[in-house]
Amino acid sequence: MFKTSLTTLIAITVATVLPVLAGHFGGAANAEVVDSKVLFRAKAWEVSVVEFDDGSYACAAEVGSKSSSFLIWADTGSNASLQFYNSNWQFEPSTADVTVRIDRRASWTLNDSSLKQNSVFFTLPDEDASYRFLREVMRGNVLNLYSSSGSLIERYSLAGSNASILKLSECVDALKSVDKDSNPFN
Repeated sequence: MFKTSLTTLIAITVATVLPVLAGHFGGAANAEVVDSKVLFRAKAWEVSVVEFDDGSYACAAEVGSKSSSFLIWADTGSNASLQFYNSNWQFEPSTADVTVRIDRRASWTLNDSSLKQNSVFFTLPDEDASYRFLREVMRGNVLNLYSSSGSLIERYSLAGSNASILKLSECVDALKSVDKDSNPFN
C-alpha cells in the first residue's frame, strides 16, 4: 500500500540498485536495499527513492560511478547521512576521522565516521548542520574527501547538485505525506 501511494505521489522510473547501506541508515538498521527507483537525473547526479528489506524507505542523491560514489541519504526521521563508496575499499567494521571540503570553503571534519565493507558512513549531527552541508553541496563545484592526515582520497563533481538536492527534499516531503496518511484505502 505504501509503495502504491508513493508511486502516485512521484513519477518513478526503473533504476539500478544502489550500493548496500546495511545497518547504517536511520530507521533501516540492519536493512539492505531491495529496490530503488530513479526520480530525477541532473548532470552526474541521480535522485532515487529506496526500499529496504524491512519495509522502510529513504531518499538518496548520488554522484559518481558504479565503482566510486558519494551519496546523501535522507528519510522522514533523521538528519542527512553521507556515504562514500568505493568498490576497491575493503573495511572491517571500524571508525575513522575523515575530512570533506567543498571548493575552497572551510572543511567539515567527520569524526568517528563508520567504516564498513566498501563504504564510509557519517550522519550529520543535527538539522542545522544538515541544512548547512546541503546548501554548500548545492552551491559547490567539487567535493573532496580527505583522510585525517590530509591526503586526498576521492573527488566528486557537484555539477547538477543544486537541482538534485531540491529533488531530494521533494522526495523526503513525499515520504512524510505518505507516512502521515492513515487511510488504509489510499
